[in-house]
Amino acid sequence: MRRLSAALLAAFILSAAPVSAASLGGMGKAIFGNGFNFSKVNLEKTPIQAIGVGKLKVVLQQTRLKDIQKAFGGTLQQEGEGASRADWLCYGAEAGTVWFISNALGGFEFVMMVAAEAGKPSKGCDAAPAGFELPNFGVPGIGASTAELKAAFGAASGSKIGYRADRPGGYANIAQYLGYVLKGGKVAGIGAGETSVPTEH
Repeated sequence: MRRLSAALLAAFILSAAPVSAASLGGMGKAIFGNGFNFSKVNLEKTPIQAIGVGKLKVVLQQTRLKDIQKAFGGTLQQEGEGASRADWLCYGAEAGTVWFISNALGGFEFVMMVAAEAGKPSKGCDAAPAGFELPNFGVPGIGASTAELKAAFGAASGSKIGYRADRPGGYANIAQYLGYVLKGGKVAGIGAGETSVPTEH
């Protein structure tokens, strides 16, 4: 678990500036920056336990970027400084693009966010290896309908939908957030992440 100061929390989860470079784009940029509103808890339980990418199981805040790189190859990319710095790996496949992102809270080492987007591969990403699959988040994913999101989470409206659930984590709660981008009533992008939220004692 990575700890987070109140100042970093404000910078990251509530009003983080998006990465300035164009290389972190699409759902990767949206989940890292301020593409969604995750300021309020609107789920009782954290929806994601692990994210399956083929045979690889990715656990937020535990899996390292080097584990992803070992499994799929690719070039580690970096942009920004301090709280706005992002380190990531991204892969473009026929079905879409996938990002695995770390930040200051993950020591630029642990995967703090995973995002996927349908469509043409994003520029600047490595070609995915043969047999690469879009992540299975264990929740409605790419191609899911608004009705499926409502069935899973109780509410869903608009073209950008954000969910957040907090769980106890010792000296800090763990906020898990999940963002969706919909086009034509279908999920075209999904991103998830975790961060630590300071608690008052």
